[in-house]
Amino acid sequence: MGKKNEMQKCGIYAVLGTASRVGNKVLGWLYPRRCPVCRQIVLPRGELACPDCRRNLKYIRQPACMKCGCQLEREELEYCSSCRVHSRAFDRGYAVWQYDNRMKRSLADFKYHARKEFADFYTAEAVRIYGRQLLAQAPEVLIPVPVHPARRRERGFNQAELLASGIGKRLGLPVDSRSLKRVKKTAPLKELGRADRARTLKDAFTVSWRDGRPCRSVLLVDDIFTTGSTVDECAKALRRAGTERIIFLCMAAGVSDG
Repeated sequence: MGKKNEMQKCGIYAVLGTASRVGNKVLGWLYPRRCPVCRQIVLPRGELACPDCRRNLKYIRQPACMKCGCQLEREELEYCSSCRVHSRAFDRGYAVWQYDNRMKRSLADFKYHARKEFADFYTAEAVRIYGRQLLAQAPEVLIPVPVHPARRRERGFNQAELLASGIGKRLGLPVDSRSLKRVKKTAPLKELGRADRARTLKDAFTVSWRDGRPCRSVLLVDDIFTTGSTVDECAKALRRAGTERIIFLCMAAGVSDG
């Protein structure tokens, strides 16, 4: 009787799995995926971005800064000008693309126009390129850079949380979206220089561990890295709360002036 029940369950799961795959295909035809670069319907179907658009993106290549991961223009340098001058609260950073006009527009659509499906492409590429390196760092948990609750209500979601969720699923790592909090609402930072950003972000983040036990090793996730002020302030808050090793992953980073 037990064997029969198990066979029946397997049959049900097989039918449900087939139905799910068929349903996804139907949805794909009814609501075709848009390319995160050109915004047109992705061809061929089933891809996350148009092949030509993918090839036109500027991926971070070597040489890259050994601290923040941004693109370097001179091979003889190990660190970008910012990391040579300023101390960092994090240990190591990784970035997938250069923050050029294509990625600016793509990430703006993702963040401000709720193109949440773009996260599938971003996270798939991030894990394809850095998955092994990130797992080798053995982070206990992924933590998205938080937005202020008021900003989240306005936007409807936190883009970093979507990215962390996708990366966590692909790497088999847990995501903690609650322990690191943004308690200070700031004006938009994109027009501010490094010094003004640092002043604006001072004491903007706090940490309250969900189970009361500090995570010793953390992978921070965000969409964009420019001056690094936001990631630094998050890392400082985590250090104060007991985190010993902090790496971060972003989708796009500015190019160092070398």
